[in-house]
Amino acid sequence: MESMPGTSGAAVSALGQRVGQRMAQIRGCYEEVVGENPSVEGTLRLRVLLEGRGRPNVEVDRDGVNDAGLVRCITGALQSVDHDGLRRPTRAVVQLVMGNSAAAGAERAAARAQEAAQVTIQIDADGNATSTGGSDDRGVRFTVIGDGRESAPVVQSAHRSLLSVLPGLMDCRRRASRRGQSPEGEVSATLLVRDGRVPSGRVGRSTVASDRARGCVSRVLRRMQQRAQASGRVRVRIQFAEAQAAEADD
Repeated sequence: MESMPGTSGAAVSALGQRVGQRMAQIRGCYEEVVGENPSVEGTLRLRVLLEGRGRPNVEVDRDGVNDAGLVRCITGALQSVDHDGLRRPTRAVVQLVMGNSAAAGAERAAARAQEAAQVTIQIDADGNATSTGGSDDRGVRFTVIGDGRESAPVVQSAHRSLLSVLPGLMDCRRRASRRGQSPEGEVSATLLVRDGRVPSGRVGRSTVASDRARGCVSRVLRRMQQRAQASGRVRVRIQFAEAQAAEADD
C-alpha cells in the first residue's frame, strides 16, 4: 500500500492490516474471473478513502486488468473492510498485481493466431476436410473435421476460432491435472459456424479423468471471438497430453 498526501505511515499501516484480512476474498474474486477467462492479468491500483463516517470509498486509480467484473468484486471486498478504530481521514493506494499460468501462454498463442491464415487442410480417409493445431509443447492438440471436401473454408474458420482461445484450453489442461490426476484424454465438441458471426460450440463426450475438463472446455468455447468467413458444422476433438509426454514429442 502507498500513502496519499496528508496520511501518516502509521495510519496506512493500520489500514493495510485490515485490507490484509480481505485478501482471501480478493483472491476469490480473481480465481472466479480466471475460471471464465484465464488470460486476465495485470496491475490494478485502487484508492481507498476513509473519510467522515461509514465505510471506505474505493476509486479506481489505474485499471490494468480491463475486466469490469473483477474490478467490481475487488472494490466490494475493500469497501467491506473493518474500519472501526481507524484514524480518519486515511487515504491510501492499494496495488494488486495479478497473473496466472494460462496468461503466460497467451503471447505464444497470439503468435500462433498470426499463423492461422495459413491453415493446412488435409483430406481424411472418409473424404472430409480436416486440420490440426495446438500448443507448442503439444500438451493441447485439436483436430477439426468438416463434412466433405467442400467444407475446407468452414474448417479454416473453426480452426482460427480455436486458436483464439488456445490459452483457455491450455488452462483447462492445467486444471485437469490438479490433485495428482492425469490430464490425458479427449474432449469432443461440435461447432456451428456461421458466416460473419462468432462460432458457437457444444461439448460432448470427455475421456479426461477430471470432471472439471468438460465444463472448462465448454466455458472456453463460449469465449471465441474470431468471426467466421463460411457457414457449416464441424466436429472437434480436443486432446490433453501428459506434460512428460508433450516434452518427449518435441
